[in-house]
Amino acid sequence: MNKLHLLHEAEKLYCVENLSPEMIAEKLNISRRTIFNWKKKHNWDNHIVRIKDFSKQFAGDIYNVGVKLLTKLNDDIDNNRILNKHEICALENIIKIINKEEKGQTKNLNNFLNKKKPAKLLTPDVIEEINNEILGWNGAY
Repeated sequence: MNKLHLLHEAEKLYCVENLSPEMIAEKLNISRRTIFNWKKKHNWDNHIVRIKDFSKQFAGDIYNVGVKLLTKLNDDIDNNRILNKHEICALENIIKIINKEEKGQTKNLNNFLNKKKPAKLLTPDVIEEINNEILGWNGAY
């Protein structure tokens, strides 16, 4: 029986899901030796390094976008300009991503955050209060 149709699934389980070769072999019902051969032949460990590098870069980029957006919103508040609800919603989503990062649900941001000077971020409670009291917006589009 040709097992090559399982190669991409096995690679995804190893690189993205972080399953061990033993667990992959059991899940796909193929031999452990086959998984080790594929891992070596197709350089799966190199793929993991590239995925982690991309993840760190993405985490840094999303953090920088959040800082810029927060700075703009603070400037708008200081100058009594009308706040854009889409920008506030985008900031809420960025904060959710950062919170997931801190809880370990996505790739770790802690190393990046420790290098940067901590920024003052709006908490979800403060954003909700701004939405309700200042903007008169209940979160519905």
